[in-house]
Amino acid sequence: MQLRVAVVGAGSMGWNHLRVLKELEDSVQLVAVAETNPSALQRAVQRFHIAGYSDYRQMLDEQRPELVAVVVPTHLHCEVAAFALDLGLNVLVEKPLTSTVEEAEALIELARQRDARLAVGHIERFNPAVTEVKRRLNAGTLGRIFHLHARRIGPFPPRIRDVGVTLDLASHEIDTMRYLVDAEISQVSAQIQQHIHRTCEDLLLGLLRFSNDALGVLDVNWLTPTKVRELTITGEKGMFLVNYLTQDVFFYENDYSPTSWDALRSLTGVSEGTMIRLKVQKAEPLRREYEDVIRSIMSDSSPSVSGEDGLAVLKVVQQLLASALANNGLLSQAQEPHISPEEADRSSTAGSSTAVSHQRGPNEQILPRRIASPSSLTLPQRHEEHPSTLGGS
Repeated sequence: MQLRVAVVGAGSMGWNHLRVLKELEDSVQLVAVAETNPSALQRAVQRFHIAGYSDYRQMLDEQRPELVAVVVPTHLHCEVAAFALDLGLNVLVEKPLTSTVEEAEALIELARQRDARLAVGHIERFNPAVTEVKRRLNAGTLGRIFHLHARRIGPFPPRIRDVGVTLDLASHEIDTMRYLVDAEISQVSAQIQQHIHRTCEDLLLGLLRFSNDALGVLDVNWLTPTKVRELTITGEKGMFLVNYLTQDVFFYENDYSPTSWDALRSLTGVSEGTMIRLKVQKAEPLRREYEDVIRSIMSDSSPSVSGEDGLAVLKVVQQLLASALANNGLLSQAQEPHISPEEADRSSTAGSSTAVSHQRGPNEQILPRRIASPSSLTLPQRHEEHPSTLGGS
């Protein structure tokens, strides 16, 4: 049995989704793509031999696929996903789930009401290196986890205009750490800087404390001239080193110095022991992600990365940004910055960058918010006509 799938967005990420879905032809029938950029749409239609639409609403009304992949700019995730969920369609949303916690909560509730599955594309969950480390952690190879340190750094990607490095990059590490530690984040602290990005932060240094007392460090930026994607997990028995890009895993074993003197034994530390490069069966994470979502639909079960997982990540992102504002002495700067007419016009265009201001959270803390939010929390309604709303993917 083949699952009918449609994709919204044919930009650089959307193209990867289309390619992988076409490769899964034994279990997937790729039926259509929606994209407002005419050249990108024509390229996708010709390459994958599928129906093309300039309006995703018309596509979903006519095609009624069993799974919709939402691969559009982050600020449009809620709008597109809500329309699909309201039709009772299963949805896979590229990470982050939405721009705000409130939007994520609305999508989760809508999916519950329509009995539809909502999966989030936190793709590192499906990286073979990560799943191998998870397997070994469950087997007790590392013992108790002390500390995780993530480095996700590299050059600035010009295609990113509507979010900062915390929501776009650190969200990967937050989800991966939650998955590996198997605990929730109870406390955060952060510092951010903005150097290249016009409207958002492009550097984050964050500290996480988990409910089991493990600590996580986030070193994330768009300022480094080389791309690094690494994670270390330190515990009682040694340290794992994960390279996300090459899918390599190394285990550095603790070598405790032997002694027969009980009084001294408690004072001796670890020394460098054996380093082992672990065997990992490499595979494309996006393909494994789709296999998981397809399996959840076919078996009427939950996907590995649910809407609730995406919501948990967004809450931590919000807390990190709030901490950074407090640590930078910005809590008193609650006024919205001046926005020129030109900037306001750009912010109202779908796919453009948006400015950041501050608002009071439920505990009266000052939280970042986008000034020119493209859509409110009112979920989109179906219409007889289908005006184009996607500004480019």
